[in-house]
Amino acid sequence: MALPTRIGRLRLPVLCFVASTGNVKDGDVEAAVAEAVAGGATMVMLREPGMAAGKLAELATRVRSKTRGKALLVIHDRIDVAQTVDADGVQLAEDGLPTRAARGLMGKYTVLGRSADDHATALQATAEGAEWVLAGPIYESATQPGEKPTGPKLIADIVEDSDIPVIAIGGITVDNIPEVIQSGAAGIAVLSGIAGADDRKAATQALAAALSEAWSHRPDDVKVSA
Repeated sequence: MALPTRIGRLRLPVLCFVASTGNVKDGDVEAAVAEAVAGGATMVMLREPGMAAGKLAELATRVRSKTRGKALLVIHDRIDVAQTVDADGVQLAEDGLPTRAARGLMGKYTVLGRSADDHATALQATAEGAEWVLAGPIYESATQPGEKPTGPKLIADIVEDSDIPVIAIGGITVDNIPEVIQSGAAGIAVLSGIAGADDRKAATQALAAALSEAWSHRPDDVKVSA
C-alpha cells in the first residue's frame, strides 16, 4: 500500500530518538536531545514512565526548547504532560488510553501514535485514527530484556493490511535498517544506539545516513503517496 508522505508536518522517513534519563550515558537528557537533533533526528520521544508529573513537565519544557522548530516532540503515554508543555504529540502505550479518547483531549492538531507488538493492535490503532504505529521489539534489545523479538515480519504484516506508517523499534542499528525499510517501515526509533554512544551526534548522523540510503531503495509497493 502507498504510505502518506507525512506525520503531521514531519516528512517520512522518521528518525526518532527515544530519550530517557535512565539510558542516557551521562544522565543529561537535554544535551542528548540537542545532539541527536543536530545529528538528524526528526522526532524525539520523551519516555519517563516512573517520573512524577511535575518533574516530567519541567524536563519536557527544557527538552522542548531543544526540539522546537527542528523536530517533533512526543511524550510517551502522558497526555497531561503533553498538554502542559504544548508537545507536538503523544505516543500511546499499547494498553494506554484509547486513541479516540486521546484525540478528544489533545485536539485535531496533535499527532498520536500507538505502540503495538502484534498485528491486531496495529490494525485497531489504524481504525481508531492513530497516525503511526511504533512496532516492536523487532530485534533483541538490551532496553527490552526478556521480550521476544517480533522480527521484521510484523512490519510486513501490518503494511500489507494498512497504510498507517510503521516506525520500527527494538535493536535497530545501521546494519539492519535496510531490512526494516524493505519490510515496509516508514522510520526507526532508537534509544541506546544514540543515548549510550560516546558521540551522540555522530551516532545519529550514521543512522540518518543509513535510513536515507535505505529509503531511496524501498520497494515499489510501499512508496509514499503523492
